[in-house]
Amino acid sequence: MDILIDEPDPGIVRVTLNRPDQRNAITAAMGAQLLALWTELAVRPDMRALILTGTGDLAFSAGGDLKERHRQSAAELARSQAVHRLAGTVRQTFAFPVIAAVNGAALGGGAELVLSADLVLMADHATVGLPEIRHGFMPGMGGTQALMRRVGKLAAAELLLTGAAVVADRALALGLVNRVLPAAELPEAALALARQIATAPEVAVQAIIRALRFGDEGGLTGGLALEAALHRHLMDRPERQAGVAGFALRGAGPATTGEPRAHPSD
Repeated sequence: MDILIDEPDPGIVRVTLNRPDQRNAITAAMGAQLLALWTELAVRPDMRALILTGTGDLAFSAGGDLKERHRQSAAELARSQAVHRLAGTVRQTFAFPVIAAVNGAALGGGAELVLSADLVLMADHATVGLPEIRHGFMPGMGGTQALMRRVGKLAAAELLLTGAAVVADRALALGLVNRVLPAAELPEAALALARQIATAPEVAVQAIIRALRFGDEGGLTGGLALEAALHRHLMDRPERQAGVAGFALRGAGPATTGEPRAHPSD
C-alpha cells in the first residue's frame, strides 16, 4: 500500500506516504487517493488533527514521481497536475490543523506538502528544498507563494533560483519549521502535539486556523477584520465562558487539574 492511514486517537488521523524504495515519491494514483481522502476528512465532524509523514528515515517525499511523469502523455500529465492542485485546495478547507512530521528529505512536491502544513516538526537529519529549476521547470503546486510567505522574498529567491535544499538547522532559522528533533523522537512528538491541540475547544482551534490560513489574503487590514469577526463569534460561545470561569476559579496560582502553568506569552 502506497499510503498508510491510521487513527491513533479518535479524530487524529496519521497519513504515511509509503514508497521508501522510491523516496516516497507520489504517483498519479496516490494523488487521486489523497484527493479522495482529503475530501472525506474535510467533512468529518470529529476531526481534530492530521499528521502527514513518510516511511523510513531517508525521505518524507521526493515529490512527484518523475519516472512516471516521463512516461505520461501531455493529457495524462495535465490530468495528474489538476488532481494534485484540487487536493491542495481541498486541504485548505480543513477546519483542523495539518502537522507535517518531516522524517527525511522533503523535495519538490514533498516540500510543497510541508509548506502547506500548519505546523512542521523536522528530524535533525532531514532536508527541505525545491529543486525544480535544476530540471528545467519550477514549482507548480503553490511552492513559490508559500515559500515567499514563510521566509520572505530574498530567501525564497535564493532557494528557488538555486534549487538548493536546506538542512534542518537552517530550515529552523528561516522559519520553515517549528521544531527540530532527533529522528527517533519525531513520531511521538507529532502525536503529542496533535493530542494537545485536540484537547483545546474545537471552535477556537477552527477560528485560529481560519485566521492563519486566510488572514493575509486581504493584507493587514483584511486580516485584522477577519480576526475581529472570528473573535466576536467566539465571545458568546459556551467554551469561552467556561474557560474564563475556570481561569477565575484558579486565580494566579498553579492549575488545580495538574496541567503546567502557561507562559505569559502563551
